[in-house]
Amino acid sequence: MKKLLISLSLALAAVLALVFGALPYYLGIKAEESLAAQQKLLSQSGFLTVESHQYQRGWFGATETTVVRLKPTLLHNTGKYLPDNLKTVLKEPITVINHVKHGPFAGGFTPVRAHVETEFKYHPEVAKVLARFFGTQAPVSLTNTVNLGGSGELALSVPAFDYEELSGIKLNWKGLSGITVYQPEFTAYTHDYTAPSLQAKLADKGDVALENLHIRTETTDGSNQLALGSSSFKLDKFSMQWKEGFDYNIKINELVNLVTDLQIGAFINPTGTVAPSKIAVEKLSFDTRTGENGEWVNSEGRFRFETLAYGDEHYGPLDINVAAEHLHAKSLLAIKNKMAELSSKQMTEEQIQSELLKTARNEAAGLFTQNPVLNVKTFTFKMPQGLVDVKGRLSFNGLTRAEMNDFSAMLKKTHARFDMQVPQKLLEQLAVNQADNIFSVNPEDLAEGRASLDDINETLRLMVESTVNSMAREQYLTVDNGNIKTLVELDNSRLKLNGKIFETAPEPEFTEADMLPEGEAAASAP
Repeated sequence: MKKLLISLSLALAAVLALVFGALPYYLGIKAEESLAAQQKLLSQSGFLTVESHQYQRGWFGATETTVVRLKPTLLHNTGKYLPDNLKTVLKEPITVINHVKHGPFAGGFTPVRAHVETEFKYHPEVAKVLARFFGTQAPVSLTNTVNLGGSGELALSVPAFDYEELSGIKLNWKGLSGITVYQPEFTAYTHDYTAPSLQAKLADKGDVALENLHIRTETTDGSNQLALGSSSFKLDKFSMQWKEGFDYNIKINELVNLVTDLQIGAFINPTGTVAPSKIAVEKLSFDTRTGENGEWVNSEGRFRFETLAYGDEHYGPLDINVAAEHLHAKSLLAIKNKMAELSSKQMTEEQIQSELLKTARNEAAGLFTQNPVLNVKTFTFKMPQGLVDVKGRLSFNGLTRAEMNDFSAMLKKTHARFDMQVPQKLLEQLAVNQADNIFSVNPEDLAEGRASLDDINETLRLMVESTVNSMAREQYLTVDNGNIKTLVELDNSRLKLNGKIFETAPEPEFTEADMLPEGEAAASAP
C-alpha cells in the first residue's frame, strides 16, 4: 500500500512538474500573440512609424524591442505651432523595450498570461531635455497585465515635476495617471486618465493653469471600420492670462467654401487684435457618443461650462447639445482614410484643405447626398447682453453630388426649422464688432471731427434697432424685454419667419434724371 501511495505521489508530482514547467512556455506563446495584436495596432497608427521590431521569447520570459518615431510629415505639418523643446523630443526615435514575464502568477496571485514592464530609451538630446523637467525620474511608466483570455490592463503614469528657468518660465505639473482596459485583439477598450493640476508661468508673457482634468473613453470596433463608443472630458477650471495683444484672423468664408462654390466674401472674416486680458472657465465638460445602425452612423456631442470670465465680463452657463444623424458610414471612412493618407505627406495647409475638399465632393459626398440631419437639441448661453436660446433641425433631402456645386440647387434641397431667442443688444454688438473690421478713421479725420468710430457705432445700433422694429411690425418676429424671438423655417428655397414668408422690399428704381440736381432734372423733363 505504501508503495502504491509513493507511486501515485511521484506520478502526481511528475504531472504537476510537467504542467507547471510547460505552462509558462504555453502562456509565453499566448502572450506573444496578444502583444503581436498590440504591435499591429501600433504599425497601423496614423502618426507613428515603426522603424524596427524584435521579439525574443524564452521559457519563462521574453523581451520585445520596438523603435518608433513620430511621422516626420506630421511634425512638418504641425511644427510651426510647437515650442523648440517639444520639437526636439518629438523628432527623435524612441526605443520601447517590453520586459515580459510568463506564467500564471507572473502578475501576482491572480492567474495571467503575462506581466509586462515597459522601459523607454530616448535619444541623448531628448534625454537631456526630459531630464531638465523630470530629473532622475522616468518620464513615463507603463505596465501591461495580459489576462488568460487575452484581455488585459495597461497602467500608465507621468510623474510630477516643478521646473523653473532664469528667464522667468515656471512649470508646476502634478502628474498624470490612469489605466486602459482592453478586450482580446483590442476589439474594445476603455481609457480612464486624470491630471490633478498644471501651473505655467510664461515669464512676462502671461500664465496658464488647469485643475482636475479627467478623460474617459469607451471604444469598440464597428462593422463599418469606424470606432464607436463614448467619451467624457471634464475640467474643473482652466485659466489663461496674456499680457500682450495677439492678432487673429478667422477665415469663415473658407469654411463655407469647403463644400460649395459659394464665395461669401472676406468681409465677414473676423480680424483684429485681442487686447491683454484674462480668461477663466469653470466646470467645463465635453461628452460624445457615436453609434451605428447598418450603413448609417449617429453621433452626438454635448459641450458645457458653468461660468466664463473674460476680462470684466461674465458668461454662463453654456449648454450645447448637437447630434449629427443618418451619416453615411462609407463617406466617413473615406474622410478618415484620406486624413491618414495626408498625415504621411509633407503638405501645406492649403494643399491639405484642397485634398479634403476633393474627398468631400467625391468619395465622401454621401455625407451630404444621403439625407443627413443636424439636430440642435440644446443651445443655451447666458451672456452679458441676455440669454441666447436656439433649438431645431437642418437636413439635406435628396441632394445630388452635382447640386453641391450649385448654391441655388443646394438651397432647394435644404430643410431647416429653428426656434430662436437672441438679445437685441447682442445683434447690435455683433454689427459694431464687424464694422470695426471694415471701417477705420485716420488720425487727421478724427482730430478735425469729420468722423468718429463712436458715431459709426451709434449709427449701426440705430440701424439694427430700426430693422428689428420694422420686422416686428411685419410680424416676422417679436420683441419681449429686449429679446428677439422668431421661428425660422427654410423649405424649397422659401424662408419663413414666424410662419410668414419673408419678402424683402423691392429696391427703388432710379433713372438718370434722379441723379441730377433738382433744377437740372426739371429742365430735362419732357
